[in-house]
Amino acid sequence: MPGRKILGLIFLFNILISGQSFCQDQTYYLYHPDEVPLGHVFHEYHNRPWKTSIDAGIVFSFASVPGIYANYVSSVSASTGYTFGIIEEIPVQRRSYIDIGVEILQDGLSFNSYFFAPGASFLYDGVEPYSHNITMNEIQVPILYKFPLGPLDRKYRSIYMTFGAKFRYISYTNSAVTNDSSGYLIYEGQKDVTTLYKIFSPFGSSIFEVSLGYQRNNMKKIKRGWYMNLEYDYGLSPLIYAGNRAGSNDVVFRLNTLIFKIGKIF
Repeated sequence: MPGRKILGLIFLFNILISGQSFCQDQTYYLYHPDEVPLGHVFHEYHNRPWKTSIDAGIVFSFASVPGIYANYVSSVSASTGYTFGIIEEIPVQRRSYIDIGVEILQDGLSFNSYFFAPGASFLYDGVEPYSHNITMNEIQVPILYKFPLGPLDRKYRSIYMTFGAKFRYISYTNSAVTNDSSGYLIYEGQKDVTTLYKIFSPFGSSIFEVSLGYQRNNMKKIKRGWYMNLEYDYGLSPLIYAGNRAGSNDVVFRLNTLIFKIGKIF
């Protein structure tokens, strides 16, 4: 009898230990999935606010005349202009953004070429005694992808890149033609520049943009800071200068820009 009692107590003790172990395993199994996400929550990846910024910059233009048009143009040079705009920064993925905004830009170019008044003969003798000066105002709508080159949030300083497309609309142009020998203004007109590959309008085309920037964040105010970037814009469509719009002065040219900007995040 004592032996049976001892064996019974040992068997009961084993059952209690096994039950306790089973309960612990079940509790750990049910609790573990709740613990894993909590250990991997990074506040900079969630609930990021939209950011609005304004910027202004200096525009350095680069003009070129391709193909056969280069035979009728000389002394091509681009002018320095300005730009300012407003950008809305929308967080996507884990640390990247989509930038959408509106920018106002002024640029232009000048060159020497011929000039035929309406009704005059189109015979070209190789002489280019006229200076053509073109000033352009553009409205650009960028849609860009922005991503940091390294950690962006929880740091005071960061470097980033953007790339994407812009819609370019030539809102106003002024063309002035001067006789070099006499110095007299012989023609002035507006809306003499259109696009070769049109989007929505004869004055609409597209641009490819890539930029490298530096951003200074304000840690006390998540949405505030300032930035500066260097941006290159390549026009995907050549532009057409029609001169007096009588078909006598058609010149195809490209006008690309290098822009240095400084902006403020609100």
